[in-house]
Amino acid sequence: METTGSSIAEATTPELRTIAVVNAGGWGTALAVMLANRGYDVRLWARRSELVEKITAQAENRDYLPDVAIPPNVRVTSDLRAAVCDADAVVVAVIASYMKEIAAQLGGLLRPDSLVVHGTKGLEPGTWRRLSLVLGDVLGGDGAARVAVLAGPNHAEEVARGLPSAAVLGCSDRAVGAQLQAMLGSARFRVYTNGDVAGIELCSAAKNVIAIAAGIGDGLGYGDNGKAALITRALAEIWRLVERHGGSFATVAGLAGVGDVIATCTSRHSRNRWAGEQLGRGRTLDEIRASTPMVIEGIPAAQGIRALAQDAGVEMPICEGVYRVIFEGQRPDDALKELLARGWASEG
Repeated sequence: METTGSSIAEATTPELRTIAVVNAGGWGTALAVMLANRGYDVRLWARRSELVEKITAQAENRDYLPDVAIPPNVRVTSDLRAAVCDADAVVVAVIASYMKEIAAQLGGLLRPDSLVVHGTKGLEPGTWRRLSLVLGDVLGGDGAARVAVLAGPNHAEEVARGLPSAAVLGCSDRAVGAQLQAMLGSARFRVYTNGDVAGIELCSAAKNVIAIAAGIGDGLGYGDNGKAALITRALAEIWRLVERHGGSFATVAGLAGVGDVIATCTSRHSRNRWAGEQLGRGRTLDEIRASTPMVIEGIPAAQGIRALAQDAGVEMPICEGVYRVIFEGQRPDDALKELLARGWASEG
């Protein structure tokens, strides 16, 4: 892709032609559609063969991204080897709890020179490691340094329909980052690069927890003032954690931080905000999970962010409150009352 002044030419990157997208959920399907519309040969992998058959027959993914046409240059398959073995780049969009398993499978299939980028927002359950490290384990050598992360305020429904969006691509290798930026970026999907992979991944995991808190406020009938205050103080929490992990304040103030927190805490598309709203209205976690086929990543992330905060010795009271509601059965209104009753403090 070439950039001239402020315009962005819609052309594929010469070095990259075949792109594998691993997982045909909403986000993976949206990325496959976007890349196919830019002229790439796209292989979209789905774990279930019945989903492959439905997408192929209907030319759309009605289970996860309804009313979005799948271009003819997207080949859908349940054969992981066929999807990734000769791909120039592999985009991984599985849920966080599945990353270790899919990474192990990819280890023996990827070309040594294939570029790898993941778009998952969460942490590895139990170890609470960042997902680029999990993927990097299978690549050997400096594997983690060769894995990029795509993040930002990007609801699949809007990206797939070509609504204007922006994202940040975290990659410690500038040359790889530039290639992936050119592959993913377009006039309707503006991609910025950032070397702070740790900061981006921590922001991406924490923002889902904050969205649950914002949703709880919505369910309890709290207003815009309260939500704005919660978002602002949540960003201060995220910064404390990112700083302890060597990340940049600019990352928290950017698309993976401020941008994604705003989108996830306010959008009708946000599953995490919706789940929090249901909690605020008195529904149980089991009822909420049973009412949607989608994974609510903020639930396990609440556990992981709390563990990382305790290990780092930083205060994250909003995330702690969400953890108590989800895992200790605290009433949502009591959790918010506790937040409001905290001692007076300086904003800094």
